[in-house]
Amino acid sequence: NGSQPPLDIDSLATVNGSQPPLDIDSLATVVMPGVDISNLNETTPQYRALEWLAYKDPRALAIDDNATELLERFSLVTFYYSFGGDSLPNLNTWSRWLTILSHCDWSGLYCDEDGRVTTSLNLEGYLVGRIPSEIGHLQQLTTLELTYMKFSGPIPSEIGHLQQLRRLFLHNNELSGPIPSEIGHLQQLEDLYLWENSFSGPIPSEIGHLQQLRSLYLFRNKFSGPIPSEIGHLQQLEDLHLADNELSGPIPSEIGQLQQLYELGLGENKLSGPIPSEILHLRQLDYLSLGGNMFSGPIPSEIGNLQQLRWLSLGSNKLSGPIPSEIGHLQQLWSLELGKNELSGPIPSEIGHLQQLTTLELQNNIGLTGTVPVEVGQLESIKEADFYNTSLTGGL
Repeated sequence: NGSQPPLDIDSLATVNGSQPPLDIDSLATVVMPGVDISNLNETTPQYRALEWLAYKDPRALAIDDNATELLERFSLVTFYYSFGGDSLPNLNTWSRWLTILSHCDWSGLYCDEDGRVTTSLNLEGYLVGRIPSEIGHLQQLTTLELTYMKFSGPIPSEIGHLQQLRRLFLHNNELSGPIPSEIGHLQQLEDLYLWENSFSGPIPSEIGHLQQLRSLYLFRNKFSGPIPSEIGHLQQLEDLHLADNELSGPIPSEIGQLQQLYELGLGENKLSGPIPSEILHLRQLDYLSLGGNMFSGPIPSEIGNLQQLRWLSLGSNKLSGPIPSEIGHLQQLWSLELGKNELSGPIPSEIGHLQQLTTLELQNNIGLTGTVPVEVGQLESIKEADFYNTSLTGGL
């Protein structure tokens, strides 16, 4: 049916009448304009919310008393019934909900001085259900946090109406389907956390419209297809985590435009091609994880540019050729994971410069030859070193 248009809540106060709605039909014309409620099943969260507001709400709002409060109250009561509030009435999540109190005083909600839900909607607890399309009515929302629960189904396209949103946290649920393209309307968004769900399909190119974004966490889903080149537009981005998906193809060179990037996690996908030199000029990187893919070709010598790096994971790929001596420039490095590749030649003695190194993984590179350098053996910080199934001699 497509996305419902956002309501002009400032115009709702012009609805005629000064008495509380006496029936569901009069209320529906305000909060669900254009919807024929005769086709609405009486067990749906929307119908039950209408019924509660019309007949049971102790606040007994008149249609023209406070249009904003009425519309938001309807949206939030729909939430309550969508997430089983009536079956779990004693759950702390629902403390103070469906009472005479203003919705601004219900648990998990914070309002501005105008009485709109602006600062936060944060529900917690073991809740089951779907995010209703009525989320789109909370047009002044800046934080939406619905995490560590059992929400399923898609993100409704009406999420795109929340154009003041700065933080969207939906991680650790059972949400599925594609990310709606309407996500690109959230141009104030700074943090987007969708990890640990079952989202699928491509990462939409519209994500490139989120040019205020600082953190993008999409790992542990089922996203497929290429990483969109439009991700290079997110030049405020500091953390980009896309690991544990089914992404394929090369890393787009446009990622090299993300000069503020601090963490880049692309591991455990189906990415291929060479490691692009562009990402080796992201000099703020602290964390780089490309392991568990199908990258091929050499480890570029430009790896030595990343002198802030503390974690480098390139294991379980098809990388070949020598370990570049420039790795010795990474003197902040704690963990170096190069195992399960097709690397060859000696270990460069420059690895002995990595005085902070605690983990060195070179296993399953049968082409590595020669003796483990003395300088590596003298690294006092090493706690774990793995040379299994190589042609190296000696040890630590």
